[in-house]
Amino acid sequence: MSTINYDLKKIKALVFDVDGVLSANVIPMSSEGEPLRTVNIKDGYSLHLAAKQGVLLGIITGGRTEAVRKRFYFFRF
Repeated sequence: MSTINYDLKKIKALVFDVDGVLSANVIPMSSEGEPLRTVNIKDGYSLHLAAKQGVLLGIITGGRTEAVRKRFYFFRF
């Protein structure tokens, strides 16, 4: 296990790319040909804890889907 030798409380904000960072390295396609994004429950839990600690959160994505908006609205993005 690694140790962190700096104060994580100094972090005020985090910004992530959705595709390939907050999702798996695959993008399945719907029957209509729309890309579907997968999410990792551990990522979501970590973001939830960060938001509860007052860390500002942001996402970057090239896609504008209702599913992504709903998923990250919960974390106050």
